Amino acid sequence: MLLKDLRGLPVIDPTAARKVGIVRNYQVDPVAGAIAAIDVNAAEGEAEQRIPAQRIRRVGQHAVILTGRAGTSQLSSDLNQRWLDEDSLVGLEVLGDDGNRIGHLLDARFNQDTLKIDAYLLRSGLLARFSRGGGRILPNTVHACSRELMMVTTGRMKELPSVADEPASTLSLPLKAEDGLTEPQYEPVEDGHKVSYEPVADGHPVSANR
Repeated sequence: MLLKDLRGLPVIDPTAARKVGIVRNYQVDPVAGAIAAIDVNAAEGEAEQRIPAQRIRRVGQHAVILTGRAGTSQLSSDLNQRWLDEDSLVGLEVLGDDGNRIGHLLDARFNQDTLKIDAYLLRSGLLARFSRGGGRILPNTVHACSRELMMVTTGRMKELPSVADEPASTLSLPLKAEDGLTEPQYEPVEDGHKVSYEPVADGHPVSANR
């Protein structure tokens, strides 16, 4: 079912067997990838309501069935700022993380039982027809979203390895025979003790005890 088909559906309270109102708009949470709430034009004499998704049992072809009596949502305005209604979803620009524009949203298809978004639909056009999703954006590819822009992962960008992951570079050079350490030489002295000598470049020993 498409999001646009929600508008105009009656909202039914099954416990009282009466119409609560008519769906005026929807609220989509792009982070959760699901319908978060519906805005309802209340029946005569009652205030308009925003009914959260957890109060909706199912969306049918001819009506929205609630789980019980509907009430005005008490969700904070800060949380609602990231939701997309019809005005902000339709025409929303979609940009890939590679810096290429993918297109603009037209609608979305959702599951009538879970209210999860199955796919966001792009406006028909050259880019939409030849995009990897065939004119669709899957919710799990949405990296970030606001009422100004939807960012999606294209799979073309790879994370650079961190410094800790890079192998330490080593320089291996062959050693010459003269580069090796030579064994110390000892020569006796008058008091019976030996003194250690180490050879130097000119060939004359130098005492290690000096």
